Amino acid sequence: MKQKAKGKVYILLKKSNRQGKKVYSQSIYSFGSMPGALEKMYWLRDHPEEFPTKLKKQGFDLVDLYDWIWTIETRRKKNGKPFDVFG
Repeated sequence: MKQKAKGKVYILLKKSNRQGKKVYSQSIYSFGSMPGALEKMYWLRDHPEEFPTKLKKQGFDLVDLYDWIWTIETRRKKNGKPFDVFG
């Protein structure tokens, strides 16, 4: 997920759930602001032994990291919806 604040775009991993008609989300992990967030993802890809324990405990792995990088680079989510963090 991306979030804009103070003129910067932040890349966050959030978990959402629905209770009735309301949707609640909880931030799981922040990669930081762009373009540093993408650089951090590249670094984690190149140093898999440093993959955050917090993400491992939530069930995420390097396959997910590759998906997140792909989403940012192509500016498209897996479902085809736009995901532009550079504009």
